Amino acid sequence: MTCPNCGRQFEDGKICPFCNVDTALYAGTVRISEALYNNGLAKIKVSDLSGAIDCLSRSISVNKNNTQARNLLGLVQYEVGHVGEALKNWVISCGLQRGDNPATGYIEIIQKNTPALERLNDAIRIYNQALKDLAQNSDDMALIKLKQAVDLNPKFIDALNLLTLCYLNQNEKARAGAIAERVLAVDNGNTTALSYYNESNPSSRSMAYKAGLIRRRAPAVAASEDRPVISHKKVVLHERRNANFHLEGILAFVIGAICTVGIMYLLVFPAFERSWAAQIEESRSQLTQVEQVHETLIEEKDQEINELYTRISQNEASLDEWARRYDSLERSVQILSAFELFQEGRLREAANAISGIEADGLASDIMERAYEIRSVTYPQLADQYFNEGRTAFYAEDFEKARVDFERAYRFAQYGDPALYSDVIYYLAWTFSLGIDIDQGIHYFERLLEEFPEHNRVTIAQDRLNEISEIIYDEE
Repeated sequence: MTCPNCGRQFEDGKICPFCNVDTALYAGTVRISEALYNNGLAKIKVSDLSGAIDCLSRSISVNKNNTQARNLLGLVQYEVGHVGEALKNWVISCGLQRGDNPATGYIEIIQKNTPALERLNDAIRIYNQALKDLAQNSDDMALIKLKQAVDLNPKFIDALNLLTLCYLNQNEKARAGAIAERVLAVDNGNTTALSYYNESNPSSRSMAYKAGLIRRRAPAVAASEDRPVISHKKVVLHERRNANFHLEGILAFVIGAICTVGIMYLLVFPAFERSWAAQIEESRSQLTQVEQVHETLIEEKDQEINELYTRISQNEASLDEWARRYDSLERSVQILSAFELFQEGRLREAANAISGIEADGLASDIMERAYEIRSVTYPQLADQYFNEGRTAFYAEDFEKARVDFERAYRFAQYGDPALYSDVIYYLAWTFSLGIDIDQGIHYFERLLEEFPEHNRVTIAQDRLNEISEIIYDEE
C-alpha cells in the first residue's frame, strides 16, 4: 500500500509504519475534506460567499494538504477584502504543492499589480482606523473613513457592514438598507448584512433576505392533503414481547458500537492526534513565516515612502533656491539693460525699464547702477512730465494732463518735495474738473494733510469746500 499521508509504501496492515497514520481513517478525512470543498464550490456558484468560506475553512482544517480548497478559500477571501488572509493561504498552498499550483500565479498577479495591492491595503488600514474611532465614540470620523475604505475597495464586506451599522446608529435606515443590499449582491448569505437589512426594513424583507433564511433552514417535509395518514396500531401482549425483543437488540448494538469507539480511541486516536498536532505545529510555523515576510514587506514599503518624502523635500528646497537665483539674475539683467539705455541718453526708456524692480539683495555693483539711474533720471523725468502736464492743463486738455501728472507723480516722489507737492496740487485740480470728483477730493485732502505750508493751501481749501457744496446741492 501507499500511505496517503507520507507517500511511502508498505506491505500490509492499515497503520503506516513510517508516520503511524491509520490510512483508512486518513482516507476518510480526505473524502470529508473533498465533500466540504464541493459544498463550498456550490455555495460560491449561488453567491453565498460566507457559507463558502465556512465550508472551505472546515475543509482545510480536516485536511491541510487540500490545496484546491485552500486556493479557492484564498480567492473568496480576496473577493471580500481579506487580502492578508488570502495571501497567507496561497503562500501555504505553494509550500505544500511546489509543482503546478495556481496559487503561484495568483501571488504573481498581485505582486505585479502594485497600485491595486496598495489600494486594498489602504482600505484595510483606513477600516482599522475607523474601528478605533468607533471605540472612541467618534462616529462621524468613522463614517468618513469607512466611506473612503469602501471607495478604495467596493467589495470590502467588513467595511460595508460596519458602514451599515453606522447608518443604523444615526437612524438613517434608507442608506443602511441600500448598503446592506450592496453586501447581499456580493454575498447573499452574509448573516450580518441580512440582520442589518431586516432592521432597516422591519415591514418587508427582500428576496435576497428570504433566500438566505430558506437556505439556512433544514429541509422540512411540508404537510400535504395527498399524504397518507398512518394510524397508530394498538399493541397487544404478544406484540409487546416482540417489541421488547427488538429493544434488546438495539441495546446490544449500541453497547457494541460504544465498545468499538472505545477501542478506536485507545488504539487509533493517539497516533492520529499526534499526527495532527505535528501538522498544526507545522502550519503555525508557516503562518509565522508568512507574517514575518508580510511585516518585512511593510517595513520596506515604509522605508521607501520615507525616502521619497526626503527626496521631495530636497527637490522642493532646490527648486526654491533655483527660483531665487533666477529672480536675482532676471532683475540684474533688467537693471543692466536699463543702464545701457541710460548711458545712451534714453532717460525715459531707462526709467521705465527699471520702474518697479527691487534692487535689494543683488550684487553691490548692480545696486549702484540702479541707484544711479534713479537718482539721475527720476528728477529729470518728473520735471519734464510735470511741465508737459501743466501745459496740457492750461490748454484744457485734462485727459492728457492727467496722464502726464500721474507719470510725474510716479517719479517726483523720489525727488524734490516741492515738485512733488505741486504735482499733487495739479492732480487734484485735474480730477476735480470732471474726470473723477472723488479722486480730486482725495488729492486735495492729501495736499492739506502732507503739505500744510504749501503756497496754494488756501486755494486748495476753497476748491475742496466748493466741491463739497456742489455735492450737497446735488443730494
